[in-house]
Parts: sequence; C-alpha cells; structure tokens
Amino acid sequence: MKRILWVSLAAAIILLAVFVFPRAVAQGTARPSHVLAAAPEATAVPQRNWYTVNIVTVKRESLNEFLEFQKSQAIPLLQRGGVKSRDVWQSGAPFGEGAMFTLVTPIENFAHYDQEPRPIQLLGAEAGRAYQEKNQRMLVSSRTLAIQDRAELSVMPNSSFKPKAGILTLTTVVSGHADAYEAYLKNDLLPVLKRGNVAGYLVSHTTFGGDANEYASMQLLDSYAEIDKGPLARRVLGLQPWQELLAKAAPHIAAQRRELQRYVPDLSFRVATTSQNR
Repeated sequence: MKRILWVSLAAAIILLAVFVFPRAVAQGTARPSHVLAAAPEATAVPQRNWYTVNIVTVKRESLNEFLEFQKSQAIPLLQRGGVKSRDVWQSGAPFGEGAMFTLVTPIENFAHYDQEPRPIQLLGAEAGRAYQEKNQRMLVSSRTLAIQDRAELSVMPNSSFKPKAGILTLTTVVSGHADAYEAYLKNDLLPVLKRGNVAGYLVSHTTFGGDANEYASMQLLDSYAEIDKGPLARRVLGLQPWQELLAKAAPHIAAQRRELQRYVPDLSFRVATTSQNR
C-alpha cells in the first residue's frame, strides 16, 4: 500500500539538495532551453553532475558556536581548497527540529577521495585533526551521501533567483519502475509546473549512502506565502485533472516523505566565475 510519511527529518533532508541548485545557478542562465528540451536522440545520455550532501544534527547548546565556526573557519577552508560553491538548508524552520542542517557541495571528481581529508591537506596533520575534532564536538550526528542531479527532469531557476525556502519531497520508487517514474516527471508533471511558472523544480537521485530507489525533488519558493495558494499543479489544472495526475504516478511510488526547508544564505557561498566578474 502506498503511504505518505510526513516530517521524517533525517531522511527528508537528503536533498536536494538536492541539490541541483548550486549547478543551476552556476550555469548563469535563465531556464536554458537545452536543459528543458527533450534529448535529440533517444540514446543520448544527459550530463550528470555529482554532489556530496552532508547531513548534520547540531547539539542545541552548540548551535551558536556551530554557526560561527561555519562562517569563520569552514567556509574559508572550503574556498581555499578550491570549492566553488556550497548551499546550506535548515530543516525544522519553522516546523520540526531546527538543529539539522544539510550542506551541499559539488564533487568535481572522485580522485579527491584518494587523498587526505581537506583540513589535513590545507592545515597540516595536527591543526587539521584539531579542526575535525572541534567540528565533531558540536554535532549529535553526521551522515554523508553522494547524489546525481537530473537536469532533464528539472526546471532551472533564473540565475538571479534567491530562494527563501523549498518543499522537499523524497520519493522511493517501486523497484524496476525508475524509467517509468522519470518519464512521468518529464512528460506529465514538468509541463504543468512550467505552465504555472514554477520558480524552480530540482530533481536528484541518491547514489551512494542511501536508498538507490530514491529521488529527491525540491520546489523552490520565494516566500512561505506561496504555500497558502495550494499546490501549484492543482492551481494550473483544477481539482479533478490534478487528482488524475497524482493517480498516474501512484503505481510507480512505494513511499513519499515531505519536508519544508529554509535556505541559509549566511552559510552558503558561490565563487564568481571570470565571466560573472566582467
């Protein structure tokens, strides 16, 4: 039986991030047509971008220290190490457990993981271990995933868009139904979202560290007031066609979980490219 599980924090934070959002903004284009159009050949394989998703729960008494540590030490270290972007989302803002954060950075290549951890590379063995130990002391738990984006199943935000929040939906598809579910997203759901001028709809697939049948989708919001209007697809289609749209997806879905996330700009960054600086 299909079931919807609400507010399952640890699993729901697997985003995004999701997160296609860093790459979507870094492309510097407003919903590029080459992303939204169907592939010219059925055999063409869409480009896949990798991301590391670090999910941390912070000790309540260490929350302020954690925020300051991220701003004054973690971000400078990442930038010094050549990381081009990081996006941070907070769960439980305003609902649920607010001490859980998702930190999303691009993976340029996996050869990086053959080397020493970045703090030890940049700070040296002793100072690097001290950095890691200080970070760990502030945390209740930490988990890291590797995800791939699905740009062909997404609606990219405008390059200037700054999200206030996002509705994250984690979908576990029935084993063997991945192709059918992706076809539903591409051919049935996305055209409706585009008609409704969605600010952004980002899809990724969990690859390492989680359920291989899991997809994450994030509908970006410019304000929480957007939720008051009701589901975007229902507003575009009307009640009965919207229900029919949901029913079309149902045979492919084993379970869904949904979470409201708040974007944290103070803990996020994006290094401007040469073209952006001109």
